[in-house]
Amino acid sequence: MKIRRKIAVLIMAWIGILLVLLCSAGKVSAADLQPVSSQTSTQSSDSGSGQEPDKNAAAKLVIDNENCYEGMDRTYSQGYVPKVEAGTVCLVVPLLCNKELQENHIRAALNLDNSQLSPFVSKNYEKTISLRTVPVNNGGGKAESYVVSFDLELKPDRYNGSYPVMLTVQGTDMNGRELQQDFTIYVNITDGKDPNAEPSTEAVTEEPVTYVPKVMVESVHFSQEVIQAGEDVTADITLVNTSQSETIRNMTVTVNAQEQFFTLLSESDSIYVDAIPAGGQKVIRVAYQINGAAPQGQYNLDVSMNYADTKGGSYSESGRVKVNIVQPMRMEFDPLSIPDTLQVADVVEAHVQVMNLGKSKAYNVWAEIKADGLRPEGSIFIGDVEPGSMETGSTSVSVSSLSQGTALYGGTEGTVTFYYEDEAGKEYEETAEFYTTIQSPFSGQPQEPEDQTGQWWIIMAVIAGVLCIFAGCIVVRRIRIGKRQEDERKDEVVE
Repeated sequence: MKIRRKIAVLIMAWIGILLVLLCSAGKVSAADLQPVSSQTSTQSSDSGSGQEPDKNAAAKLVIDNENCYEGMDRTYSQGYVPKVEAGTVCLVVPLLCNKELQENHIRAALNLDNSQLSPFVSKNYEKTISLRTVPVNNGGGKAESYVVSFDLELKPDRYNGSYPVMLTVQGTDMNGRELQQDFTIYVNITDGKDPNAEPSTEAVTEEPVTYVPKVMVESVHFSQEVIQAGEDVTADITLVNTSQSETIRNMTVTVNAQEQFFTLLSESDSIYVDAIPAGGQKVIRVAYQINGAAPQGQYNLDVSMNYADTKGGSYSESGRVKVNIVQPMRMEFDPLSIPDTLQVADVVEAHVQVMNLGKSKAYNVWAEIKADGLRPEGSIFIGDVEPGSMETGSTSVSVSSLSQGTALYGGTEGTVTFYYEDEAGKEYEETAEFYTTIQSPFSGQPQEPEDQTGQWWIIMAVIAGVLCIFAGCIVVRRIRIGKRQEDERKDEVVE
């Protein structure tokens, strides 16, 4: 009993000493005497941790999961799911920040899945959200927060399922530090198609397809088969309505050509066509003059067509017509160069010269010589001749007696034939004549028939005169010789 009293006295003494110490420090209050569990509860009811916030800590946003905001049927802690009504998703995300932000606003943007399976219509969702005090819990209280809300449009052929939506939030705290956070919210689609359903085997009623009536350039006919530069030409162009059910009306046809080479002779390059029945044809005509300087080649006539169908729909079509223009060949050949007089057994050179006076190239130019009494070694090949140039060719010709008629010698008339082609491969032929005389191989000079009447006596007189002169010379010589011999004999007698 005494021991218990001693213990009680000691305990009371210890408590008294403790109270004296606390009172002397001035820190004893009613709250300090509460149990530990009570103090912990009080601290948790303060701003969250019961400690002063660190002013140097970074700002942070969190979803308010305790309150139910307008547009929500439950809190985030209770499993909030965005509402889907009339093809639209109403998304609400209330955010709390542990620090004050500049201008008290944030920037919120949505990142949606753009794949074909995504139920959302692709748009740009971005807005600025300000800090506001709004009613919560069906008017039962108020909360200051950043309330982010978007209405997302859904595709009509969407499939059921749960789809994530990424919310990106940006802001700046009072210290100028950038804040960016991402939040993922899931949207449940239940009013779309079943992704696991079997394909429907029911017949689908398709609307009849209406084909656009088309007009095409079917053919073209020119006024001449070969169109040469410098000539006039008329083109009849046939247009056909390929539609078997639609009549085309109010058609305007325009034909365009290269103006530097084609001069329009028609009144206008545009032609009006009232109508072409289904499957029908229409021929339009245009006339042009081809420029003489137009290079040889293929040119285009562009045909443009504007028309309407019976329902008033407007259409445009185009086509193209090909025109082949050739330059006329203008070749000039000099006469054959061969001697005017030939003797049998002679071999002479025959020359030809050709000039191209046209604007297109002449191909494979060659010449052939034919005449009685003349045998050429071969044809004369000149080759290609460019426009505005001149070329020369030659061959050896052997001379023989005439084979036609009764005379072996005399005049002979021959021909030289020139052959050439244009760029299209068309062959041309030109022939020229020449004349020469063939003489006997024993003839020194060309003989001309003369009148021999009275010439015999003249010849005989000339011959007699020559003989008399010759005889006189002989007589004089003999007289001189005789006199000399006589003088020699006299000298011998004197001695």
